[in-house]
Amino acid sequence: MNKGRLVFMAESDTFVILPDEEAQTATAPDSDGAGGASSSASLRAPAASSAAVRKSMQGNKGKNTKPELLVRQRLREAGLTGYRIHWNKVPGKPDVAWPGKRVALFVQGCFWHRCPHCKPPMPKSHIEYWVVKFDRNVERDERTLRELEDVGWRVHVIWECQLKKRTIDATMADLLPQLAAELGKELKTPTGEPTGAEQAE
Repeated sequence: MNKGRLVFMAESDTFVILPDEEAQTATAPDSDGAGGASSSASLRAPAASSAAVRKSMQGNKGKNTKPELLVRQRLREAGLTGYRIHWNKVPGKPDVAWPGKRVALFVQGCFWHRCPHCKPPMPKSHIEYWVVKFDRNVERDERTLRELEDVGWRVHVIWECQLKKRTIDATMADLLPQLAAELGKELKTPTGEPTGAEQAE
């Protein structure tokens, strides 16, 4: 069994287990995602309260998550390609971006970003830490949205719970036509035919 303390690493936006002596100097990121032991606003990640929690926290990925991969698969199938992933030239590094059209798509994890739809429960231990951590995440997300919209971007947010087997089809049926209109593209059917051509027949 691994020994040590579970610590949030700002540079990778993940939790890792560090030896106790190293964990003493490791801190969580501030609201801008920047870490550093000298920051008075830094947070130290609490030790995991159970093996299940430890596994969940270690599994936190910043990029190419399963929900992101699902969305990108649906975009390709619909013919909405030509996007950049994790484009770092605008605030927030959108998970999917079409820079030429100023269209951005964020795929958010429900737990870490506090989904307004499924309203995930708060962890039962270390409440003070989690309240601050989640509040910072939400504030950062809202600020990113404002900054993008202020410079003319159209932003879409898709939540992890909207990509479950029972909901993904309805989610995409709503999202894909909006994206197609904003990108000036025709949607493709599962057979590869443009929807416009199918309707014309």
